[in-house]
Amino acid sequence: MQFIIPINMKRKGFFIVVDGPSASGKDSIIKQILKDLSRLGIKAISVEETKEKNYDGKKILAAKQHGDQEVARAIINQREKLYQTKIIPQLLSGTLVIANRGEPTTLSYQTLNREITMDTIWDMHRNKSIPLPDLVVVTNCSVKEAIRRESLRKLSKEEKDKSFMSGKFTTDDRKLIHANYQNVKKFLEKKGLDVIYLSTDTMNVPQESRRILRFIKKYL
Repeated sequence: MQFIIPINMKRKGFFIVVDGPSASGKDSIIKQILKDLSRLGIKAISVEETKEKNYDGKKILAAKQHGDQEVARAIINQREKLYQTKIIPQLLSGTLVIANRGEPTTLSYQTLNREITMDTIWDMHRNKSIPLPDLVVVTNCSVKEAIRRESLRKLSKEEKDKSFMSGKFTTDDRKLIHANYQNVKKFLEKKGLDVIYLSTDTMNVPQESRRILRFIKKYL
């Protein structure tokens, strides 16, 4: 069954998107938020779209041969499928949903070459009835710190795959991506979304989680 809800439709659940460059602290803050919500007795789940069983990364890889607009379209098509079958039903049931990456990723990565604008990507999401988050959390750090963290962790199965869809980025590319997330923050705020921006080089994870929970509690 497909669920299509208008952008401004009230729902029982609360929707958070946590986004940022690779190794910027997304997983750490999501794990802490989920732990803190559990202590409060608040039902919550996290969803990482590229790891969902029905997410077809091959279509996105194929689209890369045709430019950023086609990549954005392919990503948004996969995102629409995931949101309609999993995220929206959870929100309608009253569950708090945390998405590990989402629309801000596309806004940041697919606009780097200036083949497509953030406004166009925004409109593409709205045309697919992809719901707006109640809160966006952007994690960001220096490129040096992100590279240091990556050198300390084990590569995931996806990252070992040569066709890993996020691709491999040079240091210069990464500087652009990290800087563009600041532009995404400003863009989303102009669109009226609530954004919490975390500089994570020296992030106190429990403290930042409490900050996010204070925001959530105002709306629950």
